[in-house]
Amino acid sequence: MCNASCTLIRPARAADMAALARLIEDHAAYEGLPLAAGFQRQEALAALAFGEAAKINLWVVTRHQIPVGYMSATVDHSTWSAAPFVYLDCLYLAESARGQGLGRRLMAVLEAFALSRGCARIEWQTPPDNALGLAFYRRIGATELPKARFSLGVGVPKVGARCTDPCEVPA
Repeated sequence: MCNASCTLIRPARAADMAALARLIEDHAAYEGLPLAAGFQRQEALAALAFGEAAKINLWVVTRHQIPVGYMSATVDHSTWSAAPFVYLDCLYLAESARGQGLGRRLMAVLEAFALSRGCARIEWQTPPDNALGLAFYRRIGATELPKARFSLGVGVPKVGARCTDPCEVPA
């Protein structure tokens, strides 16, 4: 039985949303992408995580029953392998919770989740200047892939875009 002083990793609950919002804000700031108005998407995230057709899986790390970290993941599918895989979207631990084996414990939880969903691998990305994260992922035996991450806003003007052929736009 766990007493109030232990550290737990458990699936997140809707009641965790306020604490998750704070952790998400801290995570964004850690990655150098602070959310100017704070995390304003609690209801949308709750619907994705806890709604009828949940699409995001969330876990929280609690110490003394206070959330000190979180992890989120989705199940996606690969064209090349024609198989599902787990995509680790976020893994964040507050500074006070780092260096204590919690990252390894989170990854073990995620590996068990992946196996339970018939997934043979987990994929993720991290900023190239996240030295702590890079070192951790290398220590656990992850393979670094030589790829760049891109993001393209949908329905917004594109600076320098040259695609003007209407045949290239989906109907």
